[in-house]
Amino acid sequence: MKNSKFLQISSAILLSWGIFQNIALSQPIKRQQRILIPQTVERNLSQIKINPLYLEREQKAPLIIKNQLLELRRDINLKNLTFQVGYTSALDYKLEQLAATKAPNDLPTQANIQNALAAQILNVDLAERDKFERVNPGVIPELQLIKRSGCFASAKSFDWRNLNKVTPVRNQGGCGSCWAFATLGAYEGSNLIRNNTAADASEQAIINWGGAGSCGGGWWSKAFDFLIQKGTATEATVPYTATNNPYNPSVDTPYRSIAWGYVKPDGGIPTVAEMKLAMCKYGPLTVAVRVTPAFQGYVSGVFNEQANGPINHGVTLIGWDDQKQAWLIKNSWGTNWGDNGYMWIGYNSNSIGYGAAWTQARSNFYKLSPDLLKKFTTLQINPDLIKVKPGKLPR
Repeated sequence: MKNSKFLQISSAILLSWGIFQNIALSQPIKRQQRILIPQTVERNLSQIKINPLYLEREQKAPLIIKNQLLELRRDINLKNLTFQVGYTSALDYKLEQLAATKAPNDLPTQANIQNALAAQILNVDLAERDKFERVNPGVIPELQLIKRSGCFASAKSFDWRNLNKVTPVRNQGGCGSCWAFATLGAYEGSNLIRNNTAADASEQAIINWGGAGSCGGGWWSKAFDFLIQKGTATEATVPYTATNNPYNPSVDTPYRSIAWGYVKPDGGIPTVAEMKLAMCKYGPLTVAVRVTPAFQGYVSGVFNEQANGPINHGVTLIGWDDQKQAWLIKNSWGTNWGDNGYMWIGYNSNSIGYGAAWTQARSNFYKLSPDLLKKFTTLQINPDLIKVKPGKLPR
């Protein structure tokens, strides 16, 4: 009797346990996937050839980041793209916090006017340079560099870093000031070429009172104008805070430009040949690009995504490689992004090169008269005073 009751109780317990298991197994598969995805990611990490720093970060990453990288890698494989993604520091921010470059609606008109003005200023500046060179041969750094740079539009590859004409990678943090960093990336390169001196120029000063934008976004036209009219301070004088803080605009501003212009007359995307020629002539260029979550996660390879949509980010173009069919860019997201802060990006990827602009740092070797400098500043403020028709810039 006891055995019979024991069997009944045992059967009831086993039946209940079976029902419980069936209920557990009948829960949505989605819940099980959330547990299994990290394990899948961990298993695949050993097969991914990227910087160990990114692998270590990914192993400790939040689940949402691991899932995002998994989806990005699936998309990369599906489209046969040629780059890798990882847990970069850029993925710690929302895309709109990092990418806030906004082109003006009337860019073609603005570009036309600006290039006419630039041509007028450059004619005067180059005439003064040549006059100084005749009296002081072999003194001006840029003229000596032209002879040995090896930068020609026909060159298969070129990198301004090899000539020490690129300043270190900066970090804009969670402020949409990429436009300011892209502006100063070109200026600092030009300053190294023209004056052979390294500058750590203040982006914060331009953000605060340059009138070109804020952490909410901006464009480089007024930033370049500001470098000509007022100049910017040193980083030590006005340090970067990644905020829209006001500062005293009466601080010393030693870093100044003499001229700037667009590579393409309408401010659009230049051809590969036009961009190479401009980079050899003026140095690193300020350019816009369309960035995406894949761009945020980029760690190596040639970024060749073909994303549609408006440009939203500013970077500095510093070289190219025809074998890779790619440009070399310096970003402003710190060294824990890309290849220590740099990226190879396909010639026709994500609107790279839109709004490409150059600048010429003011020379420390020959001095333009105060009257000429005042005239240039007036022209920057009043483009109606331009007396030349839009055309080719002087060589």
